[in-house]
Amino acid sequence: MIKIIIGLICVMIANILLGSSIAKLRNDWNFKKFINGFFKAILIVISCLLLYICSYLNPNILIINIDGNNLNLIDGMKAIFIAGIVLYGYNDLIKLKEILGVKTAIKETQYEIEEDIGIG
Repeated sequence: MIKIIIGLICVMIANILLGSSIAKLRNDWNFKKFINGFFKAILIVISCLLLYICSYLNPNILIINIDGNNLNLIDGMKAIFIAGIVLYGYNDLIKLKEILGVKTAIKETQYEIEEDIGIG
């Protein structure tokens, strides 16, 4: 779970930095928007760590049922954090493509996540 949280933090920071780079190249950089994005990332990181501590201390509390699978807090967090990594990672690739001026088309493809996140 720690690797997933670190991965989420990394793609969030990359998203902020790449977005700032694009804005700077367009001469549209906004300090207030940068601070808001950075503040949002810090609050998400703190929230993630607090949720992780809660889930570690209370592993047997079931919080959600998805397609007949009962998930505890840590399993639900893993699923959502992985979705966040996918979303931020996709946005990072689009921004990186724009910065580098790459003409390659990036299209969305659905994959099954092979990492065991405790569902099913």
